[in-house]
Amino acid sequence: MGDLASPGGLRLRRREFLTALGATVAASGFPSLTGCGDAGDARFLDAGELATLAALVDRVLPPDGDPGAAALGAAEFVDRLLASFDGPGTPRIYAGGPFSGRNPYPDNERGTASDEFPPDRFSRFLPLSRLQELRWRAELFGTGAVPGADVNDAVLGPRRGLRDIYREGLARVDEVSIAEAGGRFASLDPAEQDRVFEVLDRSFLPEPRRDQTFIDIVIHHTLEACFAVTAYGGNRESRGFDLIGLEGDVQPLGFSIFSRAADAYVERPDHPVSTANPDEVGPDGSLRPRPLSPDGERVQQNILTFANLVSPD
Repeated sequence: MGDLASPGGLRLRRREFLTALGATVAASGFPSLTGCGDAGDARFLDAGELATLAALVDRVLPPDGDPGAAALGAAEFVDRLLASFDGPGTPRIYAGGPFSGRNPYPDNERGTASDEFPPDRFSRFLPLSRLQELRWRAELFGTGAVPGADVNDAVLGPRRGLRDIYREGLARVDEVSIAEAGGRFASLDPAEQDRVFEVLDRSFLPEPRRDQTFIDIVIHHTLEACFAVTAYGGNRESRGFDLIGLEGDVQPLGFSIFSRAADAYVERPDHPVSTANPDEVGPDGSLRPRPLSPDGERVQQNILTFANLVSPD
């Protein structure tokens, strides 16, 4: 697959670029723009469309030694998002919180973990306000199909809904694939899919009022699916976090716990924060940081390049 050019002339393979961007996305509390609708077992895409989408997201974040986007649940994440309002119950747009129940409360008397766990509030989704529901219905169905959502259409033109964009976009993917390679996109081997993907990257015009092509939208949603918290339906078994070196939510326990007995913070012995990683300490006790892989070097350089662009001083 071709390289992606970033500002400053640095070039990265797509996976390296997305890994760097995914780390930024996850660290900033993503997702903030889209959730993952899962009202009951509602689905929008049919089996053929879902297969095309699964193959497509795997070209955005391909499998290698790590799982690709399809294995991380990206296609199902998108499908559930598109079906957010198709079933009963609260649309899974905004997860609750603040804790997932994965980690216990601290025992501040001893400075250790307690045996008490908070309830999983991430799995409890929040009801939408009237304006939030209007905005999300417009996002999925289009401003012209939702009463009250077309207030800017006379000036800006209608905003197409994601359901139409995905249905028409996936059909176009298979049309281009058949024309270029003689088969539907999901039936091609990865090398042919990569070649067709480059054609697809040039085949779509930006969506009105979105300034994104269909492929841009797929990339955006793939990132959300792979690197958001698991409550939104992607990032299966938190393997997306593993891919970019994040542990996910660690609260309310944290890594250091205040002990009233010691009147000080105590580091968790299984996760010290002020010492070197065990595999980065030499036989003589000196610190010997692990060298970065070539991919890691490029990711780090990409982060530094973007940081310098934002704050050159």
